[in-house]
Amino acid sequence: MRKKVVLVNVPSSENAYHNLIDFVAVFPPLGLLSIASVLEQEDINVVVLDADAIRMSIDDTVDHVAAMGPDYVGVTGMTATMDLVGSFFSKLKRRFPEVTTLLGGPHVSALPKGTLEEYPDIDIGVIGEGDETVVELMQLMEKGGELDIIPGIVFRKNGAIIETCIRQPIKNLAKLPPISWHLVDFSMYRSYGWNKWVSGHREPLGVVFTGRGCCGRCNFCASHCVFGHGLRFYPLERIKDEIDLLVKKFGIRVLYFQDDTFTVNRKLVNEICDFLIERGYHKKLEIMVSSRVDTIHAPTLKRMREAGVRWICFGVESGNQHILDRMQKNITIEQIRNAFRLSREAGLFIAGNFMVGHLEETWNTAMDTINLACELQQDYVSFAIAIPFPGTDIYKYCLERGITLPAWGKFGSVNSPPIPLNDSLNARQLMDLRRMAVSRFFMRKSYLCGMFMRFNAWAVFVDFARMYLALHRERKEKRF
Repeated sequence: MRKKVVLVNVPSSENAYHNLIDFVAVFPPLGLLSIASVLEQEDINVVVLDADAIRMSIDDTVDHVAAMGPDYVGVTGMTATMDLVGSFFSKLKRRFPEVTTLLGGPHVSALPKGTLEEYPDIDIGVIGEGDETVVELMQLMEKGGELDIIPGIVFRKNGAIIETCIRQPIKNLAKLPPISWHLVDFSMYRSYGWNKWVSGHREPLGVVFTGRGCCGRCNFCASHCVFGHGLRFYPLERIKDEIDLLVKKFGIRVLYFQDDTFTVNRKLVNEICDFLIERGYHKKLEIMVSSRVDTIHAPTLKRMREAGVRWICFGVESGNQHILDRMQKNITIEQIRNAFRLSREAGLFIAGNFMVGHLEETWNTAMDTINLACELQQDYVSFAIAIPFPGTDIYKYCLERGITLPAWGKFGSVNSPPIPLNDSLNARQLMDLRRMAVSRFFMRKSYLCGMFMRFNAWAVFVDFARMYLALHRERKEKRF
């Protein structure tokens, strides 16, 4: 009899965004879909339940999963969602004690033993990339073998918690099967609200990765816990096939290349652009990418624009060189200005991501960031407050210095109280800086006039009015 695996995206967005939930993007759970793909290749019955996109409650999610009678239930856990994940597993085990529960993602990858110690209803944790690990787990457990021989897991055995040897990231991504897109409903997914300012569309949304990993070593980022350091790329033909499938079968209107550094591999980028133009997708899709400012190349940017790329998102983080160095961003203020200028000249819309409250941040260095954000010609920004996620150097910094850290559920980036990392800035000051940054950037007359001229004026007006009211409610409820 075929075994059944249910992969669950535990509901968390309502808890994280509250009044702001309609403004955020809802992405398909690509990590779970990648795991589903390798399991389906092994003829295992897989169901993906995106309870977060459906906006189910934890109790309803447990009811749905238990009703399916699965042999295994897998979840991806981020640090900020771990308390919700723990609650889900606890309720599921009480309802369905014979099920085997698995957890993957950055949190358990950063804190393998600690996660199982804290959450007793998790049977097995998958450390790092799970594609090969879950297949080996399924095969071995069906034979009744000992889990000790599988690299990259943490599990329970005779009352102890065992962590096995490290599993290296998959070198040859060509061996992985196509994503099992048929397991999700595309009507549930949408891009950011600002995509609608250009084309009038933020859905249906398709997401594609051209590779895994990142060339950066930023000390506030924990992605290396899952994907390791360095970059690996998918074959060009696989990327083409996936785009074809998303457009022809699922009718996407918005395409997001979700790589952290899309522009790092110029040859691959130009080949993708050639394909998009050849297929005519540059006329059908609104395309968005993310990248680093030190990987920008003017001819490539122009080719991207010709191929239908409208938005490029940069992780700027700080407007102060000392803080950038402290972050280990390995970029300069001049590179930031140059990347924004070249992107603008290529005809791209620009979104910048900024951060305050990093190590050694002061009021003055944070003001440098706000000033740079207002100086740069960009169309949208986000301002975050630094969070010391497990697996990062700044998390280690907090442990070494005895900095008090909150419960995992307070590690969110939007509506959670700030975690001060410096004596020079307390939580209230960090909140004030973020509010000031948002107000100063978005309330400039030159910015507003430019937005009404560059985009659909009515769409911009409606979004800004709704955002103003949502932020007012958040502040009234003391969350922003």
